[in-house]
Amino acid sequence: MGLYKHGLSKTRIHALWRKVRDRCNNPNASNYQNYGGRAISICDEWNGDFLCFYSWAMSHGYQEGLSLERIDVNGNYEPANCKWIEPREQSRNKRDTIYADINGVTKPLIEWSEIYEVPYKTIMTRWYRGWRGTNLIKPSKATSNAS
Repeated sequence: MGLYKHGLSKTRIHALWRKVRDRCNNPNASNYQNYGGRAISICDEWNGDFLCFYSWAMSHGYQEGLSLERIDVNGNYEPANCKWIEPREQSRNKRDTIYADINGVTKPLIEWSEIYEVPYKTIMTRWYRGWRGTNLIKPSKATSNAS
């Protein structure tokens, strides 16, 4: 079977597909250790056929500016484990994201920072000092004295 041109090789979605394949398949890729090196792979149908990946992407909400996320961070790149999300949301779904439980609700520290308008750096400092629960989100003295 001969090669064919799809006219998409210079698009963002094609670059994303190449990046996924590289991080899963190429031991020389800069981030291989976090993907292929952890046995995360790209399914055969996507790995071997960009148009198959493209078709899935278009039918599952792909838009310029969105990021491809694996629903299970330890799972493979495959249709049942991927979705398109805003980059801001994806940055919160990394393996190193720290979650805190406050009043029975678990969220990333960055979300608690936004909800309670406490600087993220303050919450992170408190976390590393061992503070937990509502202590993480108490207004700082500088904030409460400014009122």
